Amino acid sequence: MRSILVPTDFSECAQHAAEVGASLARESGSKLYLMHIINLPTYESADRKERHHNTAEGIFISKLVSRKFADLLQKPFLEGVEVEDIVKFNTVYESISDVSKEKNVDLIVMGSHGASGSKEFFIGSNAERIIRTSEIPVLTIKKKHDQFSIKDMVFASNFFEESYDVFGQILALAKVFRSRIHLLKVITPNHFETTQYSTRLMDDFIRATKLEVDHTINIFNDETIENGIHHFSDEIDADLIAMETHGRSGIRHMLWGSITEGVANHSDLPVLSVRIPKDPENTRVIFPD
Repeated sequence: MRSILVPTDFSECAQHAAEVGASLARESGSKLYLMHIINLPTYESADRKERHHNTAEGIFISKLVSRKFADLLQKPFLEGVEVEDIVKFNTVYESISDVSKEKNVDLIVMGSHGASGSKEFFIGSNAERIIRTSEIPVLTIKKKHDQFSIKDMVFASNFFEESYDVFGQILALAKVFRSRIHLLKVITPNHFETTQYSTRLMDDFIRATKLEVDHTINIFNDETIENGIHHFSDEIDADLIAMETHGRSGIRHMLWGSITEGVANHSDLPVLSVRIPKDPENTRVIFPD
């Protein structure tokens, strides 16, 4: 891990993400990019043939952002961390995507308000889309962590071959904190598997990924996949949940939804999501992502 990106709107929620990003950067020796995105409104010309921004408004907002960055960069939690601040004039999604490519970002850390009434709009609009489509791992943060550490990480998966390649990105974060990884397969009434079959899948996964770090194997029964992940994580007092996402969009996403997005939306724990790059139509899965 060499570079970490944290989008910020200077809110309390965004600062929680910045603090975690700084902890990760310090532990891994990575550079930290703090980015603010300005999405200026456009105005039609008198003849309605052109659309343009208000230059004076842009200058005013830029100066305000500069002052806020100056205050943020003085925060004690950034001491000892190489930091670069970035300002982009674009949409949230496009800005994060562009900067991630420009800076060869290895991890995106985003603050999230979580799901309660209108607050679900945040994760459901910006962070949700980034979780679903980003080719870079995304870590969502809900609350303040005085001393961020990952002693116990839950990796919830179906443990098919599609998981093998992306697990390396999850393992990289676990190694930074010398985490114990709890491999979790949730079995539900609608997607039943025998214990023997599930165990074989997980054993094959361990062999294929050459997993040598401290880990446990867990098969957990619950009404839904999401509930099982929450309940198991609570039982072991986990510090982080790691999952894959297939990045479905459009009608496929409307029909199937996303377990990863649901967990990120409803769990108070940090959630690491890694996108599976394969075409979901050619991927053998037991439960829809």
